[in-house]
Amino acid sequence: MTVATREARWTVKWQSVAETLRAFEPTAAELVRAAPTLAAFYNDHYNRAMMSNTIAFKASEVVHHIAELQAKGERPFLLERDGILVGDADFRHLTATDAEFAILVGRRDEQGRGLGTRFATLLHAFAFFGLGLEQLFVSIIPENEPSQRLFLRLGYARDDGAAARCFADEESDLTYSLGRADFQSRFAKILPEIRWRPR
Repeated sequence: MTVATREARWTVKWQSVAETLRAFEPTAAELVRAAPTLAAFYNDHYNRAMMSNTIAFKASEVVHHIAELQAKGERPFLLERDGILVGDADFRHLTATDAEFAILVGRRDEQGRGLGTRFATLLHAFAFFGLGLEQLFVSIIPENEPSQRLFLRLGYARDDGAAARCFADEESDLTYSLGRADFQSRFAKILPEIRWRPR
């Protein structure tokens, strides 16, 4: 596993007999190509409710949104399973030691089947052992029980401390955190299967 530099764009890959998962930080051209599919994911009625998204995205607005994240030094990733775009994820509010994480598997028929957990595992491996982060946080609306289950499977625990609560958009949001050591102890056997490289 390679220690990642913050300046480069990265591809993270997990290949098994069953599938090839790839998360990558997109170029401008890749982002434009992906934007119509991502807009459809964001605008899906169920996904909008789970993300507390109150607006409909046009493809051009998706491009602007993700490009803006990149310009601020955040780490947005596109997610491909066997070469097909299935969602996106990002690390926001990055510091030298921690960040907030979010993930979306966009198609309803691919949700609830463990795909989000596998992609989140892949990206957490990169965050903890590539970027060298020590802790990750998530904020979830109470109604989003699938996301709560996903993050509990990763080893997250409820965290109502000040560091976690600063990521809550609403007072009712649930906040969780996960440290590197806890993640490593849970996923030590599969970590060698996950690889990253600069693009």
